[in-house]
Amino acid sequence: MANALILARIFYFVPYYAPMHPSRMLATFASLTAVIELLAATGVAFLANPNLPDKTSNIGDTMAKASLVVELFTIVVFFLLAWLFHRCCRAGRITNPIVIRPLMVSYASMLLLLARTIYRTVEHFGSPSLNKAIGHPETLGPAVRYEWYFYVFDAALMLIAVVIWNIWHPGRYLPQDRRKYLAQDGMTVLDGPDWKDARPLTETFFDPFAMLTTRGGHQKQFWEHNGYAMGNTRRGGARTRRT
Repeated sequence: MANALILARIFYFVPYYAPMHPSRMLATFASLTAVIELLAATGVAFLANPNLPDKTSNIGDTMAKASLVVELFTIVVFFLLAWLFHRCCRAGRITNPIVIRPLMVSYASMLLLLARTIYRTVEHFGSPSLNKAIGHPETLGPAVRYEWYFYVFDAALMLIAVVIWNIWHPGRYLPQDRRKYLAQDGMTVLDGPDWKDARPLTETFFDPFAMLTTRGGHQKQFWEHNGYAMGNTRRGGARTRRT
């Protein structure tokens, strides 16, 4: 979710290349994250109680596995949105480090999370239920039996993800005010209106890409009238100008 928040701020900063509205993206990722956490917490609670019947333990095992599948799907969606945005930036010659560096760190952070989730998926799908393995530890896979797998493929990966975001903190690049955005020349930072979505929350939730909108709930694309043309990029550091 932290990576999704940072990607949304990047979309606010370069709105004309965002594949979807940042607020709708956050609503989508928040919903998926809530589903992941609910499935994982409930599933692990069932699995951790040896006094529950096998049927309930099996339900918990299924829920824990489902949470990992949804998490993998969420990571794929993140990469797809980031890739579409990055491709548009390359086509429009947006190479400013204040955009590219936090985007690259987002890629790295999500790759680490993907590796960790793959490990967790192998761990859960490759071993029987823990309740069934009581007294028979040999039935468990190596990823569950030996702690070094956890230290290497879970704890260490998440530590690296936290460290890289502290080294290349997004606050070093992106403006604090989300109303500021990068002009189409790839260099000038402008003060614009907040990019809002006028649609109701329920409509935003069920139609994040606004494919079914017929009554014009979109905000006018204010960046089209700022005097800068698409692809007219100049090299150099960012500079600020008010509109």
